[in-house]
Order: sequence, then structure tokens, then C-alpha cells
Amino acid sequence: MNKCPNCLASNPLKKVYKDGLVVKKCEYCNTIVEDTTQKEVTVRVQNEIQNDGTEGNSSRKALAIATALMIIYFIIETFSKLF
Repeated sequence: MNKCPNCLASNPLKKVYKDGLVVKKCEYCNTIVEDTTQKEVTVRVQNEIQNDGTEGNSSRKALAIATALMIIYFIIETFSKLF
């Protein structure tokens, strides 16, 4: 049960989207309270996205290095057979 910190009314807080932020506003006294539950979720999601991005880059780099080494080995073997 949400209570307004100013007028102590029961469940008067409604979510309002303003300037890209999510805040709760009391219907009776117009007190604005910051919605902290939305902020915690977005920080957790941002951390997960950052962690996913770094793992993909390292595996791509490893694959590129392995491919380059195989190409260099193939070129060296081909030249050694010619001479």
C-alpha cells in the first residue's frame, strides 16, 4: 500500500512520465516522489548488456586471430612447396 509522505492518503500515487523520468505524483496534494523501483531495474539491465557485449567482442577477436594464423600457415606451406 503506497502512502503519500506529505498528506498520508492511502494509494494516491500515480506514475507520471516526465522528461524521460518515471515519478509518482500524489492526486491530492501534488507531491512528487521519485520512483526508485524503475531506476534499480534499468541499472541492472544496463550492467547485463555491458557484460554481454564484452564477451562477444573477445570471442570475435579470438576467432579472427585463429583465422589469420591458419591463413598465414597455409601461405607458408604453399611457398615452401614451390621452392
